[in-house]
Amino acid sequence: MTGGAWLCLLAPLGGTILILLGGNRLPRVAAGWVATTSVFVAFAGAIWAFFGVVRAHCIPANVPGPLGAHYCSAPYGKGEITTAWTWLSSGNFHVGLQVLVDPLSTVMMLIVSGVGGLIVLYSIGYMHGDAEERRYFAYIAFFVFSMLMLVEGGNLLLLLVGWGLVGLSSYLLIGFWHERESAVRAAKKAFVMNAFGDATMALAFFVLIAHTHSLSFANNFPSGHLSSTATNLVALGLLGGAAAKSAQIPLQTWLPDAMEGPTPVSALIHAATMVTAGVYLIARTHPIFEQARTVELIAAGTGALTLVVAGLIALVQTDIKRVIAYSTMSQIGYMFLGAGVGAYANGMFHLMTHAFFKALLFMTAGLAIHALAGEQDIRKMRGLGKLMPFTKWCFLAGALALVGIPPFSGFFSKDSIVASAAALGTWYGWIFWVCGVAGAFLTGLYTFRLWFLVFPGEPSPFVREHHHRDGRFGEGSLTMLVPVGILAVLATVGGWLQWSPRWHPFTDWLSSAASTLPAAAPTNTQEYYTSAATVIAGLVGIGLAWAIYSEERVRIPVLPFWQRLLENKFYFDALYDRLFYAPAAELSTGLLLDFEEPVILQTGPDLGETTLEAGGLVRRIQTGFLRTYVLFLAAGAAAVVLAFLIAK
Repeated sequence: MTGGAWLCLLAPLGGTILILLGGNRLPRVAAGWVATTSVFVAFAGAIWAFFGVVRAHCIPANVPGPLGAHYCSAPYGKGEITTAWTWLSSGNFHVGLQVLVDPLSTVMMLIVSGVGGLIVLYSIGYMHGDAEERRYFAYIAFFVFSMLMLVEGGNLLLLLVGWGLVGLSSYLLIGFWHERESAVRAAKKAFVMNAFGDATMALAFFVLIAHTHSLSFANNFPSGHLSSTATNLVALGLLGGAAAKSAQIPLQTWLPDAMEGPTPVSALIHAATMVTAGVYLIARTHPIFEQARTVELIAAGTGALTLVVAGLIALVQTDIKRVIAYSTMSQIGYMFLGAGVGAYANGMFHLMTHAFFKALLFMTAGLAIHALAGEQDIRKMRGLGKLMPFTKWCFLAGALALVGIPPFSGFFSKDSIVASAAALGTWYGWIFWVCGVAGAFLTGLYTFRLWFLVFPGEPSPFVREHHHRDGRFGEGSLTMLVPVGILAVLATVGGWLQWSPRWHPFTDWLSSAASTLPAAAPTNTQEYYTSAATVIAGLVGIGLAWAIYSEERVRIPVLPFWQRLLENKFYFDALYDRLFYAPAAELSTGLLLDFEEPVILQTGPDLGETTLEAGGLVRRIQTGFLRTYVLFLAAGAAAVVLAFLIAK
């Protein structure tokens, strides 16, 4: 089964290399198909690995594998690690180039390569005509490779390598249109904030090395190898990395600005790759978090706070992509909540269904943006659904899945997370539960605010003037419409893979790699009343959105303070500018005025002139006559002899 994992990992890297080697000789359309084919080959490798794990569940865990591979014991169940070679060795510290294939990694491999392949295919139509198509497809294939490295890495160091490469790839893709100053700023902001999380992870790994002399999963994850203090430090470092990569409070401000990249990039970052990495990290390292239970609950609280704050900010956004971006922050908050309370399978299941409906929402938004020549202001888009019915109904499927209305996929994945919070039975568990239900209401409100402002009704004058038919089918090329259709189906029926509490194959599948804690396992009663509460809250939010935004039936009073607070995103950006950017700018300006200009710039010319004068003096001594050199040699020898005589 590791053969499939290696194929899955290396195929996108091969696509990147082919595009780079082809250069300008490779047609732009061919670059798109090379990248798409490489990602779908990776998906085939993920399927191969998945069925290998299925077969491994039928044989003893200690059966040795081929080519130096071995089957893992708990907490990974019947998984397999293969070492290609040992590429880093220092004393007792050894790290190999390894891939891990177990139930958790295969789920992520299927999501990243499957949904990622659909997004790359969609990009062929979306990016058609762009002068830098080749560069775009090289970047996006490398992005998929980076995420696969993260989820397949057989030790923590390779996970960190993938972690860093994902950050680099996002920087390249967010700033892809580098002629735009806003895109460059957004790319730098994403890179810097994620680098902060990378640093906390690296520090956590140094603590592990100091205590265990290893970064292997097997050596670090069994209990008893770390002191309580070290465990908490490691868990905090991992949580910092997870919060930064998944845009959770307080490291969330980079994600909305990441919308400066092409829309397929937004879909890839938000749905299949980057922002889900933090959830995967918590699930993968759950034995450490379980030993630092307070830190794990902080992760849950971070998710609960983020899902509410992001939902509130989404209510006032006017950019279609930013509304969806804030919904991503909110939904990742649900995943953090699930993983933080110990319901790892529930968090991972919501990660999977979220990949379906969030990619669908971004890609249908991309169809609308494409048809309106790049316009993203939802206040100008009313009535677009009459001209784009396929886009309209596919977006509706994604919206209903996002809100969690049955039978769409979000209902099955999100409600189980909220029920797990209730299962804790503690005061903070009930706070998490209330936040989850409030988040469902906010999701219904902001999602259908977007829906009613964009799709129903007669087309606005702006839409009639700027809308243009695209492709043979009017709403886009087949490379754009086919992935959207597939994702609409998955967003509609994908949740039936886990019909808890009666049928839960997804939880059973992950039980050997990330088993749900008993304290987070809800009863049937808790499942039922939680589902009723979240669905009712979502429907109330939809109803309120209809009353307010559908033909402006109801006017709500404007509250200036709250309006400014939400429009300024709770002033997180202003706070960080004041705490970090402004002092750094003032320090650099002071050094320029008080040190660089008077000292460096003024002494530089003087030093140069002095050097030239000294060189001129030495040059005059170089006469080229032997008698001169003998005279200096004799004078030097006499000086040495005289020095010895004086010393005596």
